[in-house]
Amino acid sequence: MHRPAGPADSFPRERLPSMPIPLLSPADQSHWGLFRQPFAESPAVNVPSQPDDFLFASAEHSQARIWLETILRNNVGIAKLITRPGSGATTWARQWMATHGLADLPLDVMGTEATNFDRDVCHQWLSTARSNQTVGIHTLCIVDGTPDQATIQWYRQSLKLDPRRSPMTLLVMGPATFSGVSHEMSVSKHSLARCLLAALSHAGQFQPRMTESAAQYIAQWAGKNYRQLALWTHVVLAWGARERCQRIDEQAIHRLDQQRQAWASATVAQRESAAA
Repeated sequence: MHRPAGPADSFPRERLPSMPIPLLSPADQSHWGLFRQPFAESPAVNVPSQPDDFLFASAEHSQARIWLETILRNNVGIAKLITRPGSGATTWARQWMATHGLADLPLDVMGTEATNFDRDVCHQWLSTARSNQTVGIHTLCIVDGTPDQATIQWYRQSLKLDPRRSPMTLLVMGPATFSGVSHEMSVSKHSLARCLLAALSHAGQFQPRMTESAAQYIAQWAGKNYRQLALWTHVVLAWGARERCQRIDEQAIHRLDQQRQAWASATVAQRESAAA
């Protein structure tokens, strides 16, 4: 049976590709019983996670971790984690940056953005990795983004010339750009909804004030993107506080959608009137 379009179908998530995550005001936080922002801008990959960071491990992140553990234990020289923006890969990598070992495998983890990765950085990493290798420490180096292919090719040649096993594992995160060992990490609507509810709890909301169905709607608006999830969550919470909602449920989501459509229609009318 055909289902009529609902708020999850009509919200224009494609119009918000790069908007910053809006911050909730102190009054908004107080209304929802929060003592911190549920979401915040994610730092760069080379900033290790802190103990009080909100880090949500989805099933997709766990699968990627198992894959990476296998890569590390087999001393693979270069691997590709295929991701799309907003998949949570940077936050996941920051967890690795704070790690010093994997069970019985000591690790030294380094990372950088693709724009900062060149042959000099790669050479420094290799030198450190060879020193680590002599004392039984494996080195994981993470590049977030799409690095220059000439640098990747230079690294591959360096591995071929090295008489020992791969001294380090270079993990490149981003769109698929070269062949080799790879794993694709995406994110499901279910994981996004669970992340949203967990973020509210971590921010201090001990009594749930958003229903699971409402979280599912917001997760659908997010379109497999944690950043969009954060943006829409804060938009919904700010709107709900101003409307004096005591909880966010499907009815509240429908109200917001109706108001949004009215705002959009009024904006179009104003533009047409100004252009006339």
